[in-house]
Amino acid sequence: MKIKNITTFFLLLFVLSVSSQEWKQNFKIVEPVRVRDNDFGFAVATYDGYAAYGADQTEVGNVENAGKVYIAKQDCDGWTIYQELSLPDARNYCGFGSVLFMEGKTLAIVGCDVAIPSGNAVYMYERDSNDNYIFKQKIARDENSLFDNYGSRIAISENFMVVGSSYNSTDSSLNNYLENAGAAYIFYKGTDGVWSLVQKIVASDRERRDSFGNSVAIYKNTIVVGAVEEGINSPGAAYVFEKNNNSNTWQETKKLTAYDFRATQDRFGEIVKINENGIMVAAPGEDDYDSNLSGDGGGPLTMLGGVYIFKKNSSGEWNGYQKLRASNGSANFFAFGNKMEVYKDQIAVRGSEYEYDVNGNLSKVFGHVYMFKKGNEGTWAEYQTVVSNIKRNSDWFAGSISLYENDLFIGAFWDALDANGQNYIGYTGAVYIFNTYNYVNTQKPVLNTIPVLKSCADLGNGFSSSFNLGSIETDLVENSSNFIFTYTDKLGNKLPSPLPVNYSNIEPYSEKINIKVANKNNPSCFQETKIELQTISSFTLNPISDMYKCDLKGTGLAEFDLSKVNAVLVNDPSLFTFSYFDTKGNDITSLINQSYTNSTKNFEEIIVNVTETNTSCSAKTKINLYVSNVSSDCQQNEEEDYVIPKFFTPNGDEFNDNWKITGINDQNYNIYIYDRYGKLLKNLGKSESWDGNYNGVPLPSSDYWFHLVFENGIAKKGHFTLKR
Repeated sequence: MKIKNITTFFLLLFVLSVSSQEWKQNFKIVEPVRVRDNDFGFAVATYDGYAAYGADQTEVGNVENAGKVYIAKQDCDGWTIYQELSLPDARNYCGFGSVLFMEGKTLAIVGCDVAIPSGNAVYMYERDSNDNYIFKQKIARDENSLFDNYGSRIAISENFMVVGSSYNSTDSSLNNYLENAGAAYIFYKGTDGVWSLVQKIVASDRERRDSFGNSVAIYKNTIVVGAVEEGINSPGAAYVFEKNNNSNTWQETKKLTAYDFRATQDRFGEIVKINENGIMVAAPGEDDYDSNLSGDGGGPLTMLGGVYIFKKNSSGEWNGYQKLRASNGSANFFAFGNKMEVYKDQIAVRGSEYEYDVNGNLSKVFGHVYMFKKGNEGTWAEYQTVVSNIKRNSDWFAGSISLYENDLFIGAFWDALDANGQNYIGYTGAVYIFNTYNYVNTQKPVLNTIPVLKSCADLGNGFSSSFNLGSIETDLVENSSNFIFTYTDKLGNKLPSPLPVNYSNIEPYSEKINIKVANKNNPSCFQETKIELQTISSFTLNPISDMYKCDLKGTGLAEFDLSKVNAVLVNDPSLFTFSYFDTKGNDITSLINQSYTNSTKNFEEIIVNVTETNTSCSAKTKINLYVSNVSSDCQQNEEEDYVIPKFFTPNGDEFNDNWKITGINDQNYNIYIYDRYGKLLKNLGKSESWDGNYNGVPLPSSDYWFHLVFENGIAKKGHFTLKR
């Protein structure tokens, strides 16, 4: 049953001055039925227009604190809750929804394992074609270990999932008991969609109460696991594991610690993240022992907090790269890094703010989210501090964070007011949604129907280079500048946006392009359609013979009748249009029904473009015009006394490196050299030679043709061989 989230409320925008982009509070989401102590927003997860809100203390039926997860989807109304998930056989204090992770169509939820008296399991859901999340699998602990905090954190990348178990006390072989040393479990999803355990991992130097597995992260073939209480007095550490080639097994490759100073209770590894930009490790208890931020001239500042960034060098080693702190860190703003989320080149980090009364007593506690972005030079910089429009004391703002593209979800699970800031009910919880655009309540765009677009297969084999898609956006929708257009092929691969004016199809003969048209002020308010492209086979022109004329006056010029050429080239000229161009590229179409006089002496090549009216397919050919002025019958009566080489060998040995006609001394001439397909390669004047290259590139061994034209109009054709 679809549940309309009537509590969604559009709020005034909180405008901040930032250097790169600005997050604006657009929504505050509360539970459809608000109940005290439900902790709505204790966990949040979002991915590509879908979101999950955990309310781990919600009562389900008569089961106290059973927990529930609400599924929402972004649409033209904002974010609409349309599905509720819970365990049908939950027990009291089950905590279903305490940890969430969303990746693609997969949703992982941590809740109690109802098969045992104490302990958790991970429940796997997949989104179907109707957008409903369907339960697929329960992943329980692999060993009988009570109170091991199994499912303390989850991370998924592609077909691998890692699950933390920070109070687990056995090693990877389930032996060697060390109280709360911690562990993590790696699961793999096979082609059948079933998740299977492939390995249990522990720290190579595991010790009692390290809490290895309190946080986990995975990106492709790398896993990072936090051990927040590792070391003497718990400075903390993080461990890196790499997947072995050609197998699903992983091995520890690096132990990461604070690269500036390790101190007591730094809690390095409280949160770990990894993506294409490196490894990020939060240490919210990290102290600043010589800080001008403390306001006392550089004295110690405890629990300021920091985030350490590591990058892999060219040798494959992880090294410290940059340390992040809050720009306003002080005795009042501290614990930077107690929550953290990463997406591409963005990092969101939670910090705490304390306010004290006039007597120095703590009176208020707030949460802040510091936004960092990686610059072009690779350095991360803070650009915005995100808070709710109205700060509320002890609401645990940013107790959970999820970030995806233009959506920043921030949970405040002790928030007591509804979406309008009214109707106090203690600890009901809320989720704040920030975006990088100004939300406007919109309607879905109305799209016009685009007929099948056809183009001539000028590239052959069903491919065309000339689909004109330059006006698709204006043809699809009015006021196209108000929308974002996304194009994908049949496999979902993104195409350029906007599409080029001359588009070449990637599928032969027929291709469909998927188009998503989204409102700029609400990208999830969109409409989808397709356009179909079809190629049309080109036509073939009939051959036309060379034309010869005599010129008895010795001018090299003659009149030619081109009026019948159209009827020779195609069977029905009425279905085509024709364009004629002389040697210099001048349009002479208007002259073909008259007597045409060649524009260059003795020889001219006329280009003819033919276009089929119904399909716009075109073809090109040439007509050779020859003029001879030696005698009334245009015959050559003189004996040939020149030498035409039958071959040449352009290999740089200074023997026969060039092809050259010799022995013609009494008149000028031109030589045209062609390949076997009739392509003109070289035009030689008197006494010039050819080195066998075309545009500076050596041509292969083959036969080549020449056309010798004397200034008196006499012509001779033949061929010769290039040998390499």
